[in-house]
Amino acid sequence: MVIFITSNSAYLEMKGLISSGEHSVWITNNTLSESDLNFIYELDIEYTLLDYEVNTQDANDLQCALSSIKEHHYNEHIWVQF
Repeated sequence: MVIFITSNSAYLEMKGLISSGEHSVWITNNTLSESDLNFIYELDIEYTLLDYEVNTQDANDLQCALSSIKEHHYNEHIWVQF
C-alpha cells in the first residue's frame, strides 16, 4: 500500500502506520512541517515529496496525482484521505 498525504490531518491519522516503515509515502507540497518531514526521513522511510499541492476536492487534480503514484507503484493500493 502507498500512503498519500494531502493534509496534516491525514498525516496525523496515518502517522503510526507510516512509522512502521512498511509503506511508501507520497506527500503533497506545503502539507507537513519541516520537523514532520525530518521525522519521516530519520526513520529511513521511502517517501516522495511532490512539488505541488493536490486539492482532493477537485477530481481532476486528485486523479492526476494518483496517476503519477500509480506509475511508480503499479498494482498497489493507494490510501488517501478526502
